[in-house]
Amino acid sequence: MRKGNGKINTMEDETAVYQAYMRENPPDPAKIQRGPEARERRRQRMIEAAAKRPTVRLDEEVAKELQQLMAEGLTYDQVVNQALREWLVAKEMKELVREELQHAFQQVISAGKESGGGAQPQFGD
Repeated sequence: MRKGNGKINTMEDETAVYQAYMRENPPDPAKIQRGPEARERRRQRMIEAAAKRPTVRLDEEVAKELQQLMAEGLTYDQVVNQALREWLVAKEMKELVREELQHAFQQVISAGKESGGGAQPQFGD
């Protein structure tokens, strides 16, 4: 809804949308939970949900580096998640390369044994 100044008042829009939704989907009184037991169940669910999200303490120098990256308009969460994703991809790539090198080396050794143990391959020449 636009005010006289031409700006949209999103609070009024959100309220109107919520009210329309509630008219179309009224709450079921049988499912409404009240009282201390219900509050305790909600509190326990919130604690369990919070426990699934780790809290990480950063070293001061790491935090300073992250602050420089945040100048690009990202939040701490976004910067840390991106760094961890990149690290995981690099770790996975490193492991893949290691496995491929081991496989290739085993093939070279096997080929040398099958040919009668001729000259061993010289690496680094």
